[in-house]
Amino acid sequence: MQAVSHILLISLGSLLLIAGSGCKTTGDKDRPDEAAPAGATPAMKIPVGALHVVREDENFVLIRSTRFLQIEPGTDLMVFGNGGIETARLRVSPARKGQFVTADIVSGMPKVGDQVVMDYVAPNQAAAAAGGTGGSDDEIQVLE
Repeated sequence: MQAVSHILLISLGSLLLIAGSGCKTTGDKDRPDEAAPAGATPAMKIPVGALHVVREDENFVLIRSTRFLQIEPGTDLMVFGNGGIETARLRVSPARKGQFVTADIVSGMPKVGDQVVMDYVAPNQAAAAAGGTGGSDDEIQVLE
């Protein structure tokens, strides 16, 4: 009877050790991101839309936006082809009409149908990165 309890105790201890050691993941999360400053949260990639027209000879594209986004002129965008590989870099130009956004081709070879994404940083993170507080200490203006 005592031998059975020792085997049971050893089995239980082994299970706990195996379960506890399998909880940690290794990989990129263990390495600090060299591009981001200490304590900064990386930007999130959000979809902008798909390339509707590509005019390589005139160095611009027309993006059919999947949602109404306020994208400031000068914002950098990334273009991904069907295989999920980045095919081009764009920079938003001031012209916009409804759901269509124009952008200049900075590099690469975009194709009609390629997906366009942008880096999004939450306003609080952007203010903190710029040196502001970004929190509730900001002054609120009421327009009457």
